[in-house]
Amino acid sequence: MEKQDIRWDLNDILNADDFDRNHKDLIQMIKKASANFYKLFPDMSEKEFKGFLRSYEKLLEKYSRLGNFAFLYGATHINDNKTFYYRAKASEISNLYNDYALNVTHFLMGENVKGVKRLDKKNAKRLFAIIPQLEYFFKHLQEAKKYTLSFQEERIIARKNTNLKSPLLQLYSMITNDFKYHFKPKGKKTRIIKTLGELTLNVRSSDPEMRKATYKALFKPYKENINKIFAIYQAISKDWDDNVILKKYSCPISIRNFSNDIDDKTVGTLMEVCSNNKQIFQKYFKLKAKVLKVKKLSRYDIYAPVGHHTKKYTLKEAKKKVLNVFDDFASGFCNGGKSIFDANHVDSNPRENKRSGAFCATVSTKVTPYVLLNFNGNADALMTMAHELGHGIHSLYSNKLSLLVSHSPLPLAETASTFSEMLMFDRLLSEIKDKKEKITLLFEKLGSSYATIMRQNYFVKFEIAAHNLLQKGATAEDLCKIYMENLKEQFGNSITIPSEFRYEWSYIPHIFNTPFYCYAYNFGELLSMALYSLYKEKGRSFIPKIEKILSSGSSVKPDELLKEVGIDINSKRFWQGSFKIIENWLDQVEELL
Repeated sequence: MEKQDIRWDLNDILNADDFDRNHKDLIQMIKKASANFYKLFPDMSEKEFKGFLRSYEKLLEKYSRLGNFAFLYGATHINDNKTFYYRAKASEISNLYNDYALNVTHFLMGENVKGVKRLDKKNAKRLFAIIPQLEYFFKHLQEAKKYTLSFQEERIIARKNTNLKSPLLQLYSMITNDFKYHFKPKGKKTRIIKTLGELTLNVRSSDPEMRKATYKALFKPYKENINKIFAIYQAISKDWDDNVILKKYSCPISIRNFSNDIDDKTVGTLMEVCSNNKQIFQKYFKLKAKVLKVKKLSRYDIYAPVGHHTKKYTLKEAKKKVLNVFDDFASGFCNGGKSIFDANHVDSNPRENKRSGAFCATVSTKVTPYVLLNFNGNADALMTMAHELGHGIHSLYSNKLSLLVSHSPLPLAETASTFSEMLMFDRLLSEIKDKKEKITLLFEKLGSSYATIMRQNYFVKFEIAAHNLLQKGATAEDLCKIYMENLKEQFGNSITIPSEFRYEWSYIPHIFNTPFYCYAYNFGELLSMALYSLYKEKGRSFIPKIEKILSSGSSVKPDELLKEVGIDINSKRFWQGSFKIIENWLDQVEELL
C-alpha cells in the first residue's frame, strides 16, 4: 500500500555519514583545481580546453551537492544541531571556491589574471566554438566584462558578501525568526503564536476577526523593530547601489536584469503593462466584497475564502491525478513527475521542525530534483503539487545540457511550473459540476494571480523608489510612507488599507535577500499564461515548441528563444494578451454569480 506521508531520501546527493569526508575532498579538489588553473594558456588545444571545462563542471557539481545537502537537510530539520553544522561547513568553503571561480571567469573574459597569460580574442573565438551549447554562455561572459572589476576588487567584493553581507542577512532572519506573535481575535483571549507559518494560516480564515487579528499580530513586532530592520535594509541597499556605481550599471535594477539576461527596456515594458492593468484586480476585489456581503474589503480580507471545497484528496489520489493530467499533455511531463516520486525525492506532509510552504531544488544534472510539499488534501494542494513538480520537470528537460547552462534564467524558471498549474486548474474547473465550488475555484485562481502578478510588480516598484530615496538620505518613516502610497496606487478605491500595512515592506524577505527579484514571478506567470493560450489555440502541434523552451536552459538568450515560438517579450501587446485570460476568469465568475 502506498504511503500517505513521504519523506525524501538525501542519499542521492551524498550520505550524511560521509559529509565530513566530502567536505574535506572538496577542499582538496578546489586546491588542486586552483593549482592547475595556472597551467592554462591561450594557445592550448581544443582537447585541453575541453578537459579544463570538464574538471570545472565536476568541481561545480561537487560544490553544489554539498551546499544543497545542507540546505535540504535544514528544510526538514529546522532546529536540529546538524543543520547548523552542515550549513556552517558549507559556508566555510565558499571563499575558497569563489576565489577559484573568479579566476576562471576573469580568464574566460579575457581579463588579466596574475600568473596566467591573458586569453586574446582570436584564441577565445577558436576555443569557444568547439562546444556549441556553451557558445552563448561564453558570449554572455564577454558581455559581463564591461561590468567586471579587477580580480582583486571582485575578490574583495566576494569576501565582503560572504563575511559581512551574508551575516547581515542572517541577522535579519534571526531578528524576525525570534518574533512572537500576540494573536487576539475580538472576544477571545490573547494567544502567543511562535511561528510565522502558523500565524499566516489565518489570513485565509472564514472569520473576519481572525484575519484582522492575524495581520495586527503580524506587523506589531515589525513596527516595534522597524529601526533595526531599516538599518539592515539601508546597509544592504547602499552596498547594492555602490556596486551600481563601481561597475557602471545604468541603475540599481540593471544588476538584476543583466544577471537574468533580460534587457532593462523589456522589464520596463512588463512592469508598465502590469501597472496599467491594476483595475482588473481592483474589479475582482469589488466583486469579492459583494460575494462576502460587505460594502468594501479591507486589506485584511483579500485572501478571505469564498465558499469551500467539498472534495478532499489523499496523497495517493493527488499524485495519481496530477500525473494523469501531465500524461494527457505530454509523456515527458508525466515521466518526469513520476521519476521524482520514484526516486524518493518528495517530502510530502507538514510536521514539526519542517519549514512551511513548498519548493523544488535542482542539485545538478545528474541528480533527480527534490520537491518539498506541505500537503493538506485540498484543491490548492493539488495545484501546488503540479507547480513544484513542474519545476522539477523543467530541470529534467534540460539535464542533457552542460551544468554551466542547464539552469534557466530567472524569468523563464517559472515557465513549466506555472504551465503545469494551468493544466491542473483547467482539469479541475472542467470536472467540477457544483456551481458554488466552481466559483470558489475561480476566486482562488484570481487571488493567486493577483499575488503572483500585481503584488510582485508593486514590490519591485517600491524597491525602485526606495533605492532612489535611500541615495538621498531616507529614513524608516520615509520608506513606510512610500510603501503606503504604493499600496494606494495598487488598490485604488477597491479596498481600505489599515495603517499597519505601512510596515509590510519590512517583512518581505526577497527585498532584503535578492533585490529586484520579484518581477520574475509576474514575468513567469504572464509568459506561461501566453504559452498555455497558444497551446489551447494550436493544439498538440505546439507541444514540441514548449519542450524546446524547457530543454534550452540558459544556452540561448531568452528573448531570442521565445521569438522562435512567436513570442515578443518586448511588445506591450504580448503582455496585454495574458491579462485577457485573467479577464476571462473574472467574466466566468460574474456569469456564474
